[in-house]
Parts: sequence; structure tokens; C-alpha cells
Amino acid sequence: MIFQQIWEADMKENGIFPLIKGLSDNQKNSEQGYVIVDMDPTPDQVTTPGSEKNEISVFKETHIPQNKQKSYDLFIKLHDNYEWLKGKKENITPEEQAEVNEFLQFAIGTKPMRLAREYAQSNGHLADGSSDEEWMDMLKTLWFKLILGKSTSYFEHVFLGEQGGRRRKLGGHHFWYHYLINDGPYVQLRKEDSIVFIKHVEVNKIEASKLAEVITIKYTLEEKKESGEKTKLFKDIGGFFVGTSAEGLLALGTVAFLDGRQHIPVDLNGEKLDITVFRTTDGAKDARTFFPVIKEAVRV
Repeated sequence: MIFQQIWEADMKENGIFPLIKGLSDNQKNSEQGYVIVDMDPTPDQVTTPGSEKNEISVFKETHIPQNKQKSYDLFIKLHDNYEWLKGKKENITPEEQAEVNEFLQFAIGTKPMRLAREYAQSNGHLADGSSDEEWMDMLKTLWFKLILGKSTSYFEHVFLGEQGGRRRKLGGHHFWYHYLINDGPYVQLRKEDSIVFIKHVEVNKIEASKLAEVITIKYTLEEKKESGEKTKLFKDIGGFFVGTSAEGLLALGTVAFLDGRQHIPVDLNGEKLDITVFRTTDGAKDARTFFPVIKEAVRV
């Protein structure tokens, strides 16, 4: 299956191994790289003074080898381009376009994206013998075309979240590394007329796996208004392919969109999950977002 092939190829190149605290963290390999997922990151005494600075950490430890660092550095460049554009119409500068080109030029040379290219060609989405430039043009249109009133793109929604991952924002992004490098969420979130406490964090993984290839995160929140009124809230962060590189996720998202289905059944390391793809509802049917959905989730 193409998704399994892409995942394996990414782990052999710039992806890092997704381990679970207390279950598989004894498999740490500094040459491969790793990220350790804490399946029970709920903090103690969430309402104690000073808890506003108590950051919740699902990813407890991360090691990216130096020979894999370029992939993550190129993503950081793109990430920084979106920090000041949240919710606004976007105008891409020549410098930003050059950084997109640099990222894609790097990505198409990796094995995961070569597999995605083969899939595109074999399924009639890209002509056989097409040039690198034609392949990159297709990827730019798919991932970086501005949609929904020119306020977002497939790349922004998948990699950064609709709001761009603002500090203290429980965003909706689906790239584990973006979640890692952004501050928060914090135990105590201050709003204009209330305080929101994170009371519980639930992390789920694929049923039988000892790895955290895919996880989902759900927060149980309690909002306390100045009047004393309390309201319980729930926030789903959604699904992550943990440990994938940016180009690995790009390859998965490219194939998922080209597949054409909204719900794609996938076997990953012997476990079943779905990949969900949403498109815009206008005539263009542009790619909006994609993410993994665990069919039989368990907690450790």
C-alpha cells in the first residue's frame, strides 16, 4: 500500500521514530532520531497559583539528528512566513515564493515524494516523462494555491492550522513538529472575562502498536467566568502522523488528495486507520485539509 511505503521511506530518510513513554522509549536511537510521546500528560494541581506558566507536553523528548535537520529548518522558514498573516488575505512576496521553491526542490528529491510522483504518474494525474518543474508546479497549485477568499491554503491548514498556531491557541494543525515548536498549550488560559483550566488531556494511539505512528489529542477544559459560572468544554486537536518529516507529510497528503475519496482505509504497520480528506465546497474542489483517523483507539 502506498501510504505504508511512504511512511517506511520517510523513516529511512528524514522522519524520526515515534516512541511511547514507558512502552517503547527503550528503543531510542540517536542516529535514527526519535520523538517520545507521553500518553498521559495531564498535569497535577491544574488550578494552583502559577499554573499559567505550566506548559503541557505531549512530546516529552525529541532528538533530530544533524543529517536530518535541513528538512525541519526548511519547514521553519515557511512557518515563519505565516506568523503575521493569521485570518488575513495573503500576498506572497518574492522572497516567500523563493522559500516555497527551496522547500519543494528539496522535497521532490526525497524518497517519499518520489513515491508520490510515481503514484501521480501511474494514476494519470501527471504525465509520464514530466519535468521536475512540471511536478513542482502541480505541487504548488495543490499545496500553496490560496483558497477561501485567498485567506489560507492546503499547506497552511495541514501544517500550521487555520489560525497559524498562535501562542496559547489550541490549534487545529496536523503536523506534529509544528505542535512541538509552538509554545503551549498551557494549563491555565486567560481570556477577556474568564479563565480556562485544562482539566484533562487524553492521548490515543493505534490499538496494538507499541509505536505512536498516529495519535489523537483531546482536551477537557473548564471555563470559569468572573461571575463564578463554570462551563466544561472539549477540544479535539485531531490526528497526527507522529515523527514524519515535512516532505513525508507532504507525500501522504498529495497521494490522499489524488486518491479522490473522502475516507481512505489504510493499513499502517498492521493497524487499520482512515485518512480523511476535505475539499472546498465550491466548484474548484480544492484541497482543504487531510488527517489520519484512528478506527480503534486505545490509551496506554
